Amino acid sequence: MSRLLVVSNRLPVTATRVDGGLVLEASAGGLATGLAGPHADGDGLWIGWPGPTWSLDDAQRAELDATLRARRFEPVHLGEDDLRRYYESFSNGLLWPLFHYLLDQVPLRADDWEAYARVNREFAERVASVYRPGDRIWVHDYQLLLVPQLLRERLPDARIGFFLHIPFPASAVLRALPRREELLRGLLGADLVGFHTPSYVRHFASALLRILGLETRVDRVAFAGREVRVRNGRLELMDGTL
Repeated sequence: MSRLLVVSNRLPVTATRVDGGLVLEASAGGLATGLAGPHADGDGLWIGWPGPTWSLDDAQRAELDATLRARRFEPVHLGEDDLRRYYESFSNGLLWPLFHYLLDQVPLRADDWEAYARVNREFAERVASVYRPGDRIWVHDYQLLLVPQLLRERLPDARIGFFLHIPFPASAVLRALPRREELLRGLLGADLVGFHTPSYVRHFASALLRILGLETRVDRVAFAGREVRVRNGRLELMDGTL
């Protein structure tokens, strides 16, 4: 039976040390809340970061991983430097303000691309390691823009969806982003790319045309011998039509 593999930066639970032990607390945020139902109702996996675990020894890490996997969570452990460079610097320091048109907050230099790309590879490798033929993979948000194409390279026949939970900017704004071509190609590894509104779909189509020279016809774009669907809304992934 097809499983749904949810992939996000954070797991819906966070490992916290209390009185020398580890406890799992619910993670804050709408993504964790919104996807809790589909995960709980199925037999799939949720792949993501379980919180700061770099101070754990091997035995504690193994205990945590066993506890998470018993709840169908697959951890991607990030180091303290990963968190600073991939998450705080590139994802939240560069992508988030640029996608929200906060151009006065965009740094003049983007020095942490390598960390962003490396962590995206770690996520893709972890997903590929637990994938079974027939699984549907649903990747989420701006921290993991490269993951769809990285998965396509590893799992050419997989069904892959991506949903962006923040705005997608106009192509003129996206042009201010270094590595914009790589990020667009990263998204095009998916079979279905979803956005909140029709205007974000139009911005994405415009960026594909102006930056990559790819024309979107109605709601589809041809890329690398495949057809990628572009839609607003995310229910297609949840009801199994991907």
